[in-house]
Amino acid sequence: MPHTEDAAPVPPAGHSGDGTGRHPLSSQQEHWCANAGSGSFGPRFTVSKALRITGPVDVAALQGALDDVVVRHEVLRTVIVRDAEPPYQQVRPATRVPLHVRDLPVAWARRDAAAQQLLAEAESTALPVERLPLLRAFLTRFDERDAVLGLVSHHTACDGWALQLIHRDLAACYAARTAGREPGLPALRQYGEYTRWQAENQSGDAAAENLAYWRKRLDGAPFFTLPTDRPIPPEHTELYVAHPFRFDAATTDAVAALAKAARCSRFMVMLGAFAVLASRISGADDPVVNTIVHGRGRPEYQDTVGPFLNFLALRTDLADAGTIRELLLAVRTTCLEAYRHEVPIHWVEQAVPSLMAPMADPRNCDFIFGFSETLAAPAGGADPFLFSEGTVPVAKGESASEQIPGGAAWNMGVAPSGEISGMVQYNPEEFDEETVAGWVAAYRRIVLAVLADPERDWRTL
Repeated sequence: MPHTEDAAPVPPAGHSGDGTGRHPLSSQQEHWCANAGSGSFGPRFTVSKALRITGPVDVAALQGALDDVVVRHEVLRTVIVRDAEPPYQQVRPATRVPLHVRDLPVAWARRDAAAQQLLAEAESTALPVERLPLLRAFLTRFDERDAVLGLVSHHTACDGWALQLIHRDLAACYAARTAGREPGLPALRQYGEYTRWQAENQSGDAAAENLAYWRKRLDGAPFFTLPTDRPIPPEHTELYVAHPFRFDAATTDAVAALAKAARCSRFMVMLGAFAVLASRISGADDPVVNTIVHGRGRPEYQDTVGPFLNFLALRTDLADAGTIRELLLAVRTTCLEAYRHEVPIHWVEQAVPSLMAPMADPRNCDFIFGFSETLAAPAGGADPFLFSEGTVPVAKGESASEQIPGGAAWNMGVAPSGEISGMVQYNPEEFDEETVAGWVAAYRRIVLAVLADPERDWRTL
């Protein structure tokens, strides 16, 4: 039987910081508070994933492991008190994670499609930010040896990297409970410790130097935006949808090879190709692309669950580049400088008012671009993401998407299959599907041309 919201509580864990469980907000949370009207505290502002599990699943051990994760990570049992001055976050005692279990006999030939539908259901799950813990789980069993586990968390407590950490720690706690031992997870710093560190380091000479860099780098520049098919409505009534796309393993390998040859990351190669597309759409040779970064520059917070993600306004001057290889060098320089001067994006937006100027036009859609790396398993050790005999993330299909607080998002990452998997999240009240599909097709052509001949003039792409 599924557990309900009123299930028996798990014994509380200790709090970080000064013992009160009260912490300042992070800059990310402050930004969401300032823009709460866009839906950042709504029940569909979530992150989710689904895992296809081969082998039997011990439901009692899974429930216990979910509860262990909430005890381990304070942010999953934290509320943001927005009506205080200033707002703050408060850690609460741990309560049991709602785990909804059902049996769904499906013919073998239809199970892959059913798994994608279950991922879509997880993405559309409403999770009120006031209902702790900020984690939900859904176990659907096709039979005794084939199941899908859906995980959902609220974005105010979790981001994509953090959801990978939840998966890893959940697998470790599940394995420990089924084996009758301790999970042996390392000690970690809590998200409240990070927000205290951030609050103490948001002023001073270093912060002033970083803002001076952004003022100079972005002087007079606007964000790149997507031209909509219809004016953006004051309030959306339709769900966001996701347009998926994929580059095969051979193309992904070619991206990695070019990145190595150009002393770039895969992200830089894919961003360089997108900068060409952005230039074609906007007509500007120096588009400012708002990009998602994981925001975990300090190694002591690599294992901390919480919303660390940040955005970097990356302005690359393509006019001075001739060949694609020169373009990649320009992108690399832009990225490395931005990493050295990273500050919360809303500081940059306040310091450079021209960035937000396009938002005054209801035909311009706010836009973010991201390329995420998968949290890697340690070499030579057991798979830390494994449940039962086998565990594979469910690939996203074209479906309703998690609610995002306005705009459109273009995200990519390397899938376990070795392919680059991507999707464009957008609202159909703003864009026709054919428009988004056309941009994705153009981007694919640019990427393949970049890989085919890095010495080619980028203007001919």
